[in-house]
Amino acid sequence: MPPWNQQPSNGTDEVPARVEVSMRYLLMFHGFEDAQIAKGPLWLEEAMAFLLKFEDELALNSELEWAETLDDEENSVVIGPGGETREGWYNEEGKPLRRLWAVRTSDPERIEQLAGQLAGELDTWIEVRKTLPTAMRP
Repeated sequence: MPPWNQQPSNGTDEVPARVEVSMRYLLMFHGFEDAQIAKGPLWLEEAMAFLLKFEDELALNSELEWAETLDDEENSVVIGPGGETREGWYNEEGKPLRRLWAVRTSDPERIEQLAGQLAGELDTWIEVRKTLPTAMRP
């Protein structure tokens, strides 16, 4: 069970009442542009059509706060604490971040469903992170 879907214990066998609090989650898609292009034009067209529909449905449900599509990894620059710069993305051992969605929902299972949709259609893993409640602004 993902950590955001666990109920806190109140020291008894009773399950505490679930409070419907709207939380913000980030859904993150990592990958290389070359790997996407290698899947062919039909796959790219289908993936883009899916993403347009996916984002429209989130917006219609008032769940999508914002979404970003990032530039190619070749155009990334990393700047260190002393001002040193290097080309590339931060985690050069992993895949660069390509796209992210900020989604607000009171149902943690909804986030799992959305991430599963993305993972299935994009044929990759989707990283999910809950934002800290103290960092959320209306």
